[in-house]
Amino acid sequence: MKLVLAFVFACLPMLVGAQEKLPKDVAKFIEHAQTCEHFAGEWDENDKARQREIIAAVDDACGQAQRQWKRLSAKYAGQPKLRKIIDEQANDAVRSYRKSS
Repeated sequence: MKLVLAFVFACLPMLVGAQEKLPKDVAKFIEHAQTCEHFAGEWDENDKARQREIIAAVDDACGQAQRQWKRLSAKYAGQPKLRKIIDEQANDAVRSYRKSS
């Protein structure tokens, strides 16, 4: 376990550095897409107040990520490396998001 943690912490600077090289709008999209995926996987039917918080977080993060995904896909259409990153980060939660009623 300690070895795994050491490896993760050793790789963090590389991950941060890789994302810093991305355009700011792409980095922000990645942040929203990851938050979207996180909250889309949450569910707490026993706590109605918490469920309302989760739904609000999904609507916010997934809505932003989906709009960004469409805009960035068009903006970076001629840049295959960035398009690949954008498409890889557009997880199922982002692609299938529909605003809750």
